Amino acid sequence: MTAEHGTGYAAHAFDFDGTLVDTADLKHHCVQASLAHHGITVSLAWVAATFDRFPPELSASRLRQLLDLTPARLPDDTYVACARDYWFANADLIRPIAAARTAAHDAARTAAVAVVSANQSDIVRHTLRVIGLDDLPWTIVGREHTPVTKPAPDCYLHAARLLGVDPGRCLAYEDSDAGVTAARAAGMDVIDVRLRSWK
Repeated sequence: MTAEHGTGYAAHAFDFDGTLVDTADLKHHCVQASLAHHGITVSLAWVAATFDRFPPELSASRLRQLLDLTPARLPDDTYVACARDYWFANADLIRPIAAARTAAHDAARTAAVAVVSANQSDIVRHTLRVIGLDDLPWTIVGREHTPVTKPAPDCYLHAARLLGVDPGRCLAYEDSDAGVTAARAAGMDVIDVRLRSWK
């Protein structure tokens, strides 16, 4: 098997945000819009800088800590609901990653393909439709499918079980330290897309 060229594997498992699709701008807008809904004004530059400090997501609890807010001012449930609503209404901000599209179609010719994401699976499915990547027979593992997410290996192990493939015969594609750690801990070979031209 050759990880560099992705050949010889029974399954290919792709991370979502930053690997299959560039969702950075949309994530920033989601956070800003949800905070605005709660009467809290921040700039997109502040959101982007904060994401850089605390990847891969900004939870309500993290934002409360950073902005010195009480749970009543920024409840977890309404923060998430507002961010999700913005995502679904503004998916046109998502930018497809050409190299990922090519890699996924190449992989699907000879192997099973999966998306393994810390995002919710309905968001993943919706985004794949928006960017025209819903034509592949994806198995999708979202954050709701395992009790813990990356860097724990659970999500990748779950994907391998759903695909009926030994993890050692899976190749993962990742763009974060947590994702690379998760896939390797699951026993998969990994392509770290940060180390190649992937835009």
